[in-house]
Amino acid sequence: MIPCTKTGCHRWFRNKSGLTQHTNVYHRVLPPVDVSMPVEQCQESFPGEEQSQVPPDVDGDIGYPPNDPSNSTPLAEYVGPGDRYYRNYHPNLTGLILMMYGQTGRPCDSSGNFLPAGHPAEPLADMRPDDWSPYSSRLEFELADFLFTRSQISAANINELLNLWNTSLLSTGGQPIFRDSSEMYKTIDSTPLGDVQWENFSTSYTGERPTENVPPWMNDTYDIWFRNPKEVIRNMLSRPDFSDDIDYRPFREYESATDSRRWEDFMSGDWAWKQADIISRDTATHGSTFVPIILGSDKTTVSVATGQNDYYPLYLSIGNIRNKVRRAHRNGVVLIAFLAIPHTDKEHASTDAFRRFRRQLFHASLGYILHDLMPGMTEPTVMQFGDGHYRRVIFGLGPYIADYEEQVLLACIVRGWCVKCLAMRQALDTDALYRSREHAEALIEEFDLKNLRDEYGIVGDIIPFTSGFPRADIYELIAPDILHQIIKGTFKDHLVEWAMHGTAKANAILDDIDRRIAAVAPFTGLRRFPEGRHFKQWTGNDSKALMKVYLPAIEGHVPAEIVRTFRALLEFTYLVRHNVITGETLVAIEDAINRFHMHREIFRQSGTVQTFSLPRQHAMKHYPDLIRLFGAPNGLCTSITESKHIDAVKDPYRRTNRNKPLGQMLIINQRLDKLAASRRDFSRRGMLEGSCLTATMQLLSTRDGRGHGNTSEAPGPNCCNEDTDEAVDCPTSIEAHVELARTPQTKRARTVMELAEELGLHHLPTILEDFLLQQLNAYDNCDPDHAPLSAWPTYGNKITVVNAAAALFYAPSDASGIGGMRREYIRSCHSWQNGAPRYDCAFGMYGLDIRYPCAVVRWFDRVGDEPDTDTGMWIRRPSVGVIHVDALYRAAHLIPLYATRPVSRNLKPHHSYDSFTAFYVNKFIDHHAFSLLSDSY
Repeated sequence: MIPCTKTGCHRWFRNKSGLTQHTNVYHRVLPPVDVSMPVEQCQESFPGEEQSQVPPDVDGDIGYPPNDPSNSTPLAEYVGPGDRYYRNYHPNLTGLILMMYGQTGRPCDSSGNFLPAGHPAEPLADMRPDDWSPYSSRLEFELADFLFTRSQISAANINELLNLWNTSLLSTGGQPIFRDSSEMYKTIDSTPLGDVQWENFSTSYTGERPTENVPPWMNDTYDIWFRNPKEVIRNMLSRPDFSDDIDYRPFREYESATDSRRWEDFMSGDWAWKQADIISRDTATHGSTFVPIILGSDKTTVSVATGQNDYYPLYLSIGNIRNKVRRAHRNGVVLIAFLAIPHTDKEHASTDAFRRFRRQLFHASLGYILHDLMPGMTEPTVMQFGDGHYRRVIFGLGPYIADYEEQVLLACIVRGWCVKCLAMRQALDTDALYRSREHAEALIEEFDLKNLRDEYGIVGDIIPFTSGFPRADIYELIAPDILHQIIKGTFKDHLVEWAMHGTAKANAILDDIDRRIAAVAPFTGLRRFPEGRHFKQWTGNDSKALMKVYLPAIEGHVPAEIVRTFRALLEFTYLVRHNVITGETLVAIEDAINRFHMHREIFRQSGTVQTFSLPRQHAMKHYPDLIRLFGAPNGLCTSITESKHIDAVKDPYRRTNRNKPLGQMLIINQRLDKLAASRRDFSRRGMLEGSCLTATMQLLSTRDGRGHGNTSEAPGPNCCNEDTDEAVDCPTSIEAHVELARTPQTKRARTVMELAEELGLHHLPTILEDFLLQQLNAYDNCDPDHAPLSAWPTYGNKITVVNAAAALFYAPSDASGIGGMRREYIRSCHSWQNGAPRYDCAFGMYGLDIRYPCAVVRWFDRVGDEPDTDTGMWIRRPSVGVIHVDALYRAAHLIPLYATRPVSRNLKPHHSYDSFTAFYVNKFIDHHAFSLLSDSY
């Protein structure tokens, strides 16, 4: 038996691993803090918002019934238009005592005293609508924001630009906006909004050292830079632009007609509800708002050419903000730390001591950075929210976003094991119990380190940082990772590599597959593969793009079972990416998993692989349970943190002079936060309406006594000349709308006969007459074929031809605006970007009768009554017609049905629709198309 050596502790342990866990949990020693600050700071104050001791829960006579801990009846409320859905809200935590508060929880004053029903919110700021402080005017702010945030111009170039600008003002006697970059930076730094100080602490190895040849890592000091997470959360909760997109309490959502459960945002999951149950056992927490803390970390390389410059950012979000906010790059995910990355020489890099120190440093750093939140995990803290109300909040460690390598480090398990369940490393797909904190702690006290590693995959001498926090189980908190587990792991690293293994004439087949991929017709946002799939380094976006076109490319070259394996995986991927997942969707997800497991056996039967015990592929099995716990996985994917790397790490690094870049990166991030906070504040006060030019013209015209004038732009789409779609921040008021471009083409046909000759469609006048007859008799049920000849209209006037239309539609599962709206362009032109022709496809609808903007289209009629058995996609064949533009829904993408036909090396993408007679309707081009073409999901 081994005793604990800490004074006053009388615990004994059977082995060293049990003593290690006990020490790390109950006698944790935090690294010392170095308060030296090499970066300029601006201390932010929140008058009246200081944390205060929350008084006992005394409701008195304020219109609330007293909190009853035995009251466990959920509070129900209809949500959404038409009462299609209803929610059961948690009855105690953020308890909705009166229905008038809706989903907004229970407000209090700045001291934590609950307010009477209907009490108005306190104003967020008492500032005039013309107060641009610390800037002197809108022009000064817009210039600083443009130069620093959007253009990211270097200080030298800013000085040159301002020098030229200020020179032009000399002749008119105007005053310069900024004298130089230093003055601009000083103005930005003086912004009190959005400022959370960077702090740092230093730590070093304090364990046993060898008597000679001491490894260099043992002598090094490691600096960790961080921002107080409590203040970061305070800033996030106080943002007015988040106030309409925050869930204040856990809920369960159902369809009204069927009582079927729906999972979407994080607070709709069972984990948040279960946490609320545990927290509300303490009646002093009743009426509080539960704030789950979502973390994410991952090493990233900023420059390989100038040396391996790696950084280790740590990000924070909160579970209350909805998935669309977290995914929409609106600073719903915030950089809070740069963790240390220990390095050593090759001789010591693979030693157990160094590996153990790296793990210990990681967990100790996280524990220290988050320790200020710990008191608020059991006792309410008062914070002001974006709607102006104060509320009591209870923090809790929530899901951790990480790839598999990071998950292994977080859960302290052996690489190759599952971080979620106890399945043996050699047989991961067998059914097994889930891991838990209590079970792991019991195992560590009972077994030695070798048995822990070999039998349970546990690294017993490292304790997860979560062990020191209440209600935190790291095994439960590991979030699903669609990007690395499914897209880059199972699809790219596994199936794509396995598909051609052992195939006769593999190189010739691979070349033809590459030609098929390269020949795919263009589509808005689709990455081009001019050389097929032969590129050295795959990014996540490369893998996503290849998934969209890969299935038809391999058909005919591989057995049907392999095609069906790919189909099952693709359908699984698109299903779990839905923004809303229903009980029906979960059934479809489980069916896709079962089909994937069944069809992938062909790889084992052919000798391609010997085992499917692959952690990333095995992770698919846990997705249904993780969806029930955390809601839709698209709000917790590493693609969110990886995209944040660009804004928070890579772009700031490129703006440094490479001399001690981290300090410069901290300042850049701080200034970006201040500018973003200023923009939000000015927008909230209505000070950024219109452009800077139109606002100035209106101000001058008002001063001169003239009218405001017409400074608005003409309505309608202005189709861009780039092959990209757009996220549109507008209300979700329509399902879909298509509008023609504003600019007519002057070099195109002006009459129907000229257009018929231009398109080579000599029967176009007849087709147009048929279209006009249907439009004029839209409400007549008579068959047009039986209409008398005198009823057929003729058209001999001029026509206007445009080359594009803009489709605006609701696609929340794809890259879209905050309301889920997305715009894409449908093009039809003889020359696209001064190159080959571009003729896009579109989905059509029937039964619309508004006239007369129309489109000459080549129809693609459906073949058969069911999708293709192997690929799951509909097959279409072409014909010609004229339709009303309102019958267009959005762009569609077709891929040729290649079968076994080899593709010519001379076939170009713009030849695709003319060179084949049958096509697949590509339901994998994006998530909206997948939903549109998968009625059962």
